[in-house]
Amino acid sequence: MKRIIVFVLTLTAVGCIAAQNPQKYRLSECVALAWSQNPQLAIAERSVRAAEQRVVSARAGLMPQLNLTHQFRRYLSTRANFQLGVFSVSQAAADFREASLTWSQTLFDTFRTPLQVRSSQAQVRQLTYSLERTKADLALQVTQQYFEVLRARSLVRLNERVLERAKRLLEATQAAYQAGTAARLDVLRAQVSVKSAEVDLLAAQNQERVALLTLANLLSLRPDEPFDVEEASAPPIAPSDLEECLARAVRDRPEVKEAAWQKEGATAVRRLARLETFPSLDVTGNYNLFPLTTRRSGPSKVRREWSAGFIISYPIFDGGRVRAQLKEAELAEEQADLQFTRTLDNIRLQVQQSFFTYQNARQRLDGATETVKEAEETARLTEEAYRAGAASILDVLNAQVSLAQAETQLVQAQHDLSRAAYQLLHSMGALVPLFVSEQAPPVGSQDRKGVQQAIFVKGKGNPLIGLPNGTAPDDQPRRIADP
Repeated sequence: MKRIIVFVLTLTAVGCIAAQNPQKYRLSECVALAWSQNPQLAIAERSVRAAEQRVVSARAGLMPQLNLTHQFRRYLSTRANFQLGVFSVSQAAADFREASLTWSQTLFDTFRTPLQVRSSQAQVRQLTYSLERTKADLALQVTQQYFEVLRARSLVRLNERVLERAKRLLEATQAAYQAGTAARLDVLRAQVSVKSAEVDLLAAQNQERVALLTLANLLSLRPDEPFDVEEASAPPIAPSDLEECLARAVRDRPEVKEAAWQKEGATAVRRLARLETFPSLDVTGNYNLFPLTTRRSGPSKVRREWSAGFIISYPIFDGGRVRAQLKEAELAEEQADLQFTRTLDNIRLQVQQSFFTYQNARQRLDGATETVKEAEETARLTEEAYRAGAASILDVLNAQVSLAQAETQLVQAQHDLSRAAYQLLHSMGALVPLFVSEQAPPVGSQDRKGVQQAIFVKGKGNPLIGLPNGTAPDDQPRRIADP
């Protein structure tokens, strides 16, 4: 009994220690967790797999078809006879069995099946880059929320320092009041400053908890799972040339490749609809092999049959259905072309906004650093003047408020620079390669290791000919001539 009690107490102590020391994750580990557990990415990945099966289904029309069938039928015939005044009934049973093996092959269907395959393949590529886009967007969301947690944590530490300064001022004011060199009003004002700092600290602590819960939700962590983040290292240095950023974005953003393959799929659908307006020629072949057996006659010889078909058809009148489908396909292709242009415009705008935001964040960080230095010196000199009786308590409080504001601006500028750097990398299409290259699986989670690698869908290059900085022909939508 004592051993059981000791064992239970040990488990309780271990659980309390684990709760007090939650697992800390780096930024790359948080992104890997989100990629392996977030349902949004899993949904996109299964869409790609479903599209791959549609390619197999469409390609099956070019493959030989082999079917095995078996039939069994039983006949029971009843006959009534009336002869020479005698009535009789006779019954006879017969069984029929047939097994057949049929092989068929479509030799030519006026390019319909190849176009269906091409349309399905374009959809696979489109959904593949849609998966990469979802992955990049999720990585950006995790990154932004990660730095939101760090910002809230920095504000907590800042408010703790503000509270300490307010308490020191209150102690100095109380000592001066007891010595008769300060008024009771100065003590009350210092006490109000302490209470205000305590309220601000509570609000900052609550913001940190909310930010951490939001990040845990992005990572699809359990509510009872201990979780914390580590301090981030210096943000990556983004390019300082706007033209380079624009060229890399047009070359590497998955949205551009997704829109290109969407346009290619719409073109294949339009060509398929256009074929319906022309005479169609179908060439088919069949070969049957089957024995015929009955109970009466016994097994018979195996019979072989073959057939070849040449079918020419032309839609004379169908109520305008074919023409309407062609017009619909043409409009869908025009929409895809406009969507491609719109995508390029949006990407250029996003890169420009991210670039100037990043440059502004760097400038604000330099300015905020200098402001904090000046505010610290002003607060120090004001406190010395107050002790010497050359300044009032209001001067000290105003100096401390200015210092707190300057420090808050510095904290905001530091984290804004980090967020702006990752936002610029995302707008350039470089965020996913950055995290993939780090290859940092989640610490202490053996079942998650390698999961994120399984859902990485890597492209083979740049799919668009005619865009800046070259292309990769292995992933280029291949144009085929109109029939």
